[in-house]
Amino acid sequence: MPTRERERTDYMSREEIEYEVRTRPTHRIEVWETVPVWEQDSGANDEGYCYQHCTACGRVTEHDDCGTCLDQSCDAW
Repeated sequence: MPTRERERTDYMSREEIEYEVRTRPTHRIEVWETVPVWEQDSGANDEGYCYQHCTACGRVTEHDDCGTCLDQSCDAW
């Protein structure tokens, strides 16, 4: 787990998200896991979206349920 000290918050930091993507067997983390429960809409808006390593831009970015990188600075755009 990242050791960098930070202010206590209910959101996952970018560093924590990247760590989870690298260490999980699936190499992805669902977006709903990164935000506090009270901000989840309990609907389809959060389902299917995940953070994973993007082969086009070489970073950990958010992807839709089809596997498309959603970062507009990505080379895939």
